[in-house]
Parts: sequence; structure tokens; C-alpha cells
Amino acid sequence: MLLLLPSAIVWLDGRPGLVEANAAVYDRMLFDSAQPPSGDILIVGIDKRTLETLGPWPVPRSVHALLLEQLAAHEPKAVLLDLFLGTSSSDPAQDQALTSAMAKLPVYLPLDYAAGPDGEPSFKSPALALAKAARGVGHANATPDADGFVRGIWRWEGSAQEIWPYLGLVMAGEPGRPVTASHIGEEPGSRSVRRGRFGIDFAGAAGSYPTVSYLDILYGNFSDELVRGKFVLIGALADAALGDTVPVAGIGAQTNLPGVEVHANALDALLHDRAIEVPTDWRRVLWISVPIWLALLLYLLNASHSLAWTFSVTGLCIGVNYLALVQGRIALPFASPLCGVAAAYVLWSWRRMSELLLFFRERAERLNAVPAGAFEPPLPLQPVALDSVERRTNTLDLAIERLTRLQALLTQGMWSLPVPVLICRPDGVVSQSNAAAQQLLAPQPSLSSTGLMLRRGASVDRLQGVNLPQLIARLRRAKIEVPRAAQSRSGTIWDNAMAHEYTTDQGSIFTLRAASLDESATQGESLRAWVVVLNDITAQRQAQREREQLFSFLSHDVRSPQVSILSLLALHADGAPGGDLKQVVEGIGREARRTIRLVENFMDTLEAESRAYNFMQTEPASVVIDAIDAIWATAHARGLSVAPRLGTVEGKIWADAPLLTRGVVNLLNNAIRHSQPGASLHVCMEANPDATSLHGEVVISVQDEGSGMDADRVRELMTREAKRKSKPGADIEAGHGWGIGLTIVRTVIARHGGWLEVMSAPGAGTTFLIGLPLSPDDTQFESDRGGREGGPRVAAQLSR
Repeated sequence: MLLLLPSAIVWLDGRPGLVEANAAVYDRMLFDSAQPPSGDILIVGIDKRTLETLGPWPVPRSVHALLLEQLAAHEPKAVLLDLFLGTSSSDPAQDQALTSAMAKLPVYLPLDYAAGPDGEPSFKSPALALAKAARGVGHANATPDADGFVRGIWRWEGSAQEIWPYLGLVMAGEPGRPVTASHIGEEPGSRSVRRGRFGIDFAGAAGSYPTVSYLDILYGNFSDELVRGKFVLIGALADAALGDTVPVAGIGAQTNLPGVEVHANALDALLHDRAIEVPTDWRRVLWISVPIWLALLLYLLNASHSLAWTFSVTGLCIGVNYLALVQGRIALPFASPLCGVAAAYVLWSWRRMSELLLFFRERAERLNAVPAGAFEPPLPLQPVALDSVERRTNTLDLAIERLTRLQALLTQGMWSLPVPVLICRPDGVVSQSNAAAQQLLAPQPSLSSTGLMLRRGASVDRLQGVNLPQLIARLRRAKIEVPRAAQSRSGTIWDNAMAHEYTTDQGSIFTLRAASLDESATQGESLRAWVVVLNDITAQRQAQREREQLFSFLSHDVRSPQVSILSLLALHADGAPGGDLKQVVEGIGREARRTIRLVENFMDTLEAESRAYNFMQTEPASVVIDAIDAIWATAHARGLSVAPRLGTVEGKIWADAPLLTRGVVNLLNNAIRHSQPGASLHVCMEANPDATSLHGEVVISVQDEGSGMDADRVRELMTREAKRKSKPGADIEAGHGWGIGLTIVRTVIARHGGWLEVMSAPGAGTTFLIGLPLSPDDTQFESDRGGREGGPRVAAQLSR
């Protein structure tokens, strides 16, 4: 295609069809960009009035002599006498008068064209005396194109022995004498020579150039400015009916121009570098071939956009063609390269389609040869003809249906697995992951606990394209011992990853196991894919921490009061001073009550962390009032006043009222312990309609006027795993920490889908803020949520 297609288009470029198409586009472009005539050319026209006054043609040469003398007085730059004066006049005085007049100014004479006996062009020189008196001679042959319209003139034309320059070229400075074929680079053996054709951008219809009647010049009816320094062309006009008109193109509808106006346009183009070059050599071949090669190259680079490339190359050809003609004055063929590009697109598409059809047929037959078992689609009801299009399409449809069913099963099955599973490339980049893996490694804040949003967005794999080893390397990790049975092949990227357990930013903990999907590959081969399973051990680690906390509580908090009781009894038995019976009894009672409170808090913690919450729609104000009533007596006994301020909350909360009240009571008891007698406790409740919850939220605040806490203590207090640094058993009583009390509050609020924040500063007291989501006040919501475990946002974080 690279070789034959450009050659075929070049061969067709000069054939009927493309010639007319190229000429039509050329004419239209010239019509849209016509150049105005210059002001240094004047036409002296032999019109009908002149012939009526001077008599029939030919006019005596002495009259031409008088006209030249009239012009000589005004010093024109040059005069073209567009009259064929091939023979001497019968009256020598006529030639003598004309010769004398020609000596007074530069006059140029045309050659008379005549075809030779063998068809080669031949030119007849003017009469010898006139030719010697002329400044220069040249041919004035305006050869029409194949369609009969004149669009240009040959710079050099003649036989092999005598080649003449165009007369306008002589007037522009070229020597007006004949040359040989070798002078212009033509082969000597040619019978006829035509070289250097240039196109003419015609200024317009007849009369576009300044024109004055021959008769007016002869009688001197003109101004000096009209002639001085101008190129004066003398010839017959159309209304003289002397037959010196030719059809020209590029100025609209079919228009005939007199020969003198054709030469005026040609001379104007040569003088002002507006001549249009018409390349006929290798440049024309290259212009036709390059767009075809460019289109084929673009098809090779990106075949899927071949139509777009075709239009792009076509637009490029149109733009270059227009700029070359209007700005560069080069007439390149327009239709030929476009036909070549179109043919290239058709041939390329046919060749590509043929290859694709052959490929699809072979692959479809190979796929259908694989047993599909239960996934076998139904076969066509009736056989089709041998090697028909319908048969090929049925074969391809069958293969696609088999693959679609199998892929759907694998994709849906993997997506629905409760265990996080990922398929990775050998470099660790994720190719596919399921819902559990995305929820673990790339959770979305808007996802609900039911997983409905996950299934709705299953088509979007948020982990696809992520490098899994790099992703988990940024997580917190701990070294573990990998069982030998779970180890992968040695020397893989998963060896180090399987030796750790990882903790995500959301607190989930998991371990990793990887296995190759291509077990047949040898040690040195590149594995195709890995299946990676993430084992979520968050619940196991949470249970382990809770057991450790329980053991720590049993070994410290519960044991400490009993040790104090035994110590008091031992001091009393030893008769230690100050150890009277009353003090011993009070100490034992105090430690016993302390033990009871610790056990009650422990039981509250177990109840708060259980899954047996009894949720129902509850007025938030009733929870706050019940909590205030529960601590009222204790606050007054410590000399404290409670100042409640309950705003209007339009809505209810979905809550287990007793447990939620107990959590607020714990906060109030903490505020009582950290307040001095005479201080006030401020309990407030307000609605927050701008919250992120769907129906808004209610905010409850508990503020004391105690000593407050610094930023480190606040941070430690809000960390679930914070270790108590004070003496075991003294957290509640001495006020050094919160211990198990805050655990109850955090757990209860978390189960209600709320949040907990604390604001404190040394000497400025402490304020606890609780945010609880409001629920819609309707029976449908209650019936939907009744009996379910957890609150509206079970998985919500405790702090923002």
C-alpha cells in the first residue's frame, strides 16, 4: 500500500475526473482570495468607437506611430503593442514612421503563434525592421487547459531548436531572445518544449485594470499622471469584435477576457511576485504521496482512531493547500491527495477487518472447543450455511456467552465472599478485589453497616491499580511467626508481608496469606497472578485485650480493697496505736463499699459491652433529667449545686434509656469528684440541626469547675487503650484517672452511634460533650429497627 497506492494516484492525477476536480477547487480558492490589480499597469484599448472613427481593421501603422509619439511625451515605463506585425507594410513609409516612434520609448512586440507541420509549436517573428526597433519580443500564447479555460501561461515555449520566453517575462527583465532546450534544462530530443508554467490570479472580469480608449490617447485626451511611469498595454478590447478573447477561470462564472487583459494580469503577477507556481516535477509527486504515507503511518500507530486520522489528514491537506496557494503562490493538486487518503482508509479498513475476522474466527473456534459444563449456552436451533457470516457470528456469540457466564459467576462469587480477597499481578499491583477487601483497606465514610452501599457500587473497584505491598507497608505492623504450611515460595514479594500483622487507620487488624494462581510455573518463570487473602483478626485481638483488662482489674482493682481490709485487721490485732475499733470498722466499711462499687462498675461494663441492648424511641430530655435525679443527693451532700439548661429538641433518639442514663450518671459522678464544695455543675442539652446525621443530633454537655487537665492527660483519657498510671484501685476515689468508668461511657455512646469529646485546661475545669443522632418520629422506623442490635451508626468513631 505504501508503494502502489501513491503510484496509482500519481498516474490518475492527469486523467479525466481528477483534473476537473483539481481545477474546480483551484478556481474556487482563487475566487475567494482574488488580488486587487496594481496601479502601475494601464490598458489602451482598441474598442468599437476607435474602429468606427479610424476605419476598419487593420489601422495604418502610421496611426500606431502617432499614438506611440503621444505616449513618449509622457515617459511610460514600457509599452506592449499587442498586435501581430509579422510582415512589412506595402508602404515603406508606414514602417518607417512606426520604427521612428518605437525608438522614442521601450516598446515590446509579440510573436505570432503557428503550429508546425508536425504539430510542434512555431512562432513567427515581427517584421525585421520592427523587431530590431523593439526593446524585446516574446511569445504571447495563452494556452488553455484540457477543459478549454486559460489559467496560466508557459514561461518558455517553442520547438527544440528555438524556445522563446513569454513576453511579460521579457518586460519584467528577462532577455527577449530565443534559447535552446539545454538552456532551460530540457532534453534536446524533444520536438516541442513548454516549461515553467505559472498560474494567473485574475483580478476580475473585463475592465478590472485602468483602461483608456485608443482614440483618447491618439488625440491626447489624457493626463500625464495616467501614463507616466506605467506599463502601457495596447490591444483590442472585447467590443471591438476582433476575436482576441479567451475564456478564463478563477473569477466566477464563465468569463471571456480580451488578450490584452490576460497579459495585463500575467504581467502584474510577474512584476509583483504573485505568479502561481504549478509544479509538475517530483514536488507534485511528493505532495500526493506524503498525505497517503502520513495516513498509513497514523493507522499503524493507533488503528482504533483511523477514521479520525483520515479526517485530520484531510483537514491538514486542505489547510496546506489553501496556504500554499494564497500565501506561497503554489498551486498544488487538491483532489488527488484527498482521493489517495480516502483510498488508503478504505484499503486499510478492509485489510484490518479481514485480519480481525480471521482472528475472531480462530479464537471463537478455540474457545468453543473448551468444555463449559453447566455454563454451556443453548446452541442455535437450526444449522446455517457453510462458512456464512451468520455462522461466524453465531460461533462468536456462543463463545462470548460462555465467557460471560463464567466471568459473572467468578466475579459475583468473589465479590460476595465474607473474607477479603485480592487478585494481584506479579509486581503486587491489584487487578481485582472484593467488597470485604475494599471495606478493610479503602473504606468509604458513607457506607452503612448493612453493606447495601457496597453492593450498589460493586462495579467500582477502589483498590484496582494499587500496589498492595506498598499500601500495607504504610500501616502499623507487628512481627508474627508464619506457619510453615502457610509460607509461599521463597524469594517472592509476599515473604516479608506474611511475616507481620497489620493495623489499619480504622483499627482493623489483619494478617496476609498469598498463593500463586499458576502453580505450574517453575522457579525462574514470571508468575501470572497471586491470590491474596486478608485474615481479619480484629475481634480476636479485641477479645484478647478485654481479657487482659479483666485480669488486670481482678488482680489490682478488686484485690486492693481486700488487702486494705486485711491490713486494718492486722493492725488492730497487733494493737497498733490509733487502731481503735471504730476506725477499723469505718475503714473496713469504706473498703467494702469501694469493692462493691468496683464490682458494680465491672458489671455495668459487661452489660454495656453486651449485644442485648433494648432500643426504643426515647426523649433525650428524660435521659438527662433521670441522670440529674440520680446524682442530686450526692451533689448536695458535697455542697455542690446542679444547674441544668435544657433546650428544645424536636425529635427523639433511638436508645436504651437505662444504659444511656447510666453513662451520663458516670460523667456527672466524675464531675462531682473533681469539684470543690460550693462549685456548680452545668448540664446542658441543645439540638444541632447542622450535624452530619440524616435527621440532626442532640448534644449533651457536662461541665464542672474543677482543676481541669492538660493536653497530654486529655489525649490519654480519650485513648481506649490508655493504661492507668495511678495506683490500682485509686482511680475513682482519688481522681487520678477514669479507669473503667470512662470505658462504660465510651461503650454506651458508641453503641448508640454517637460521639464523645472532652475539652479541658488546667485550672479551667472540664467539659464532656456527647452527640447522639436523632431518629425520625414514625412507626415504620421503629418497626424496622425494633429488635436490631446496635444504634444508627454502630461503626461510628467516638471522636470527630
